[in-house]
Amino acid sequence: MARNEIYQFYVEGENEKKVVETLKKDMDVIISGKVEVLNVVHKEIKYPRIRTLKSGTNVVLVYDTDIKQTDILDKNIKILKSSKHIKRIICIPQVLNLEDELVRATNVRQAQDILDSKTQKDYKRDLIKCGNLCKKLQEKEFDISKFWSQEPPDAFKKYGNDSRLIKK
Repeated sequence: MARNEIYQFYVEGENEKKVVETLKKDMDVIISGKVEVLNVVHKEIKYPRIRTLKSGTNVVLVYDTDIKQTDILDKNIKILKSSKHIKRIICIPQVLNLEDELVRATNVRQAQDILDSKTQKDYKRDLIKCGNLCKKLQEKEFDISKFWSQEPPDAFKKYGNDSRLIKK
């Protein structure tokens, strides 16, 4: 991983964006790059979006694996591979979703315990508003080696898990 390489993250939602921003800026455990919300399992990447990327960009796709359909993800990867702007596509499956990943990488039983949220709905709102997520994750013994470390379920096995390529 060269210092001057360009990385573009496409993450499933605002909660993933918040976590990725925290991991790269506050905790310095993953490489730096621009983060945009785009659910690549449910929404097709359009050519105008790809054309805005600088030549040699590494595209990082972060997606949940709690569904079995991969047809849109297949199309997105095919479109990205056909672009001369893209240097590499890095697939990071969240097995099965962000909350499961956070539980696996911390000492909590459920993700809402990280922020002491009363319900799952409160947790999602609290996560976006959290101003000290780094501290909260550290208090819960967050371990980057356990985050994004699982092999994806059957439907997503063909993409593997490239998280090691962005972890510091």
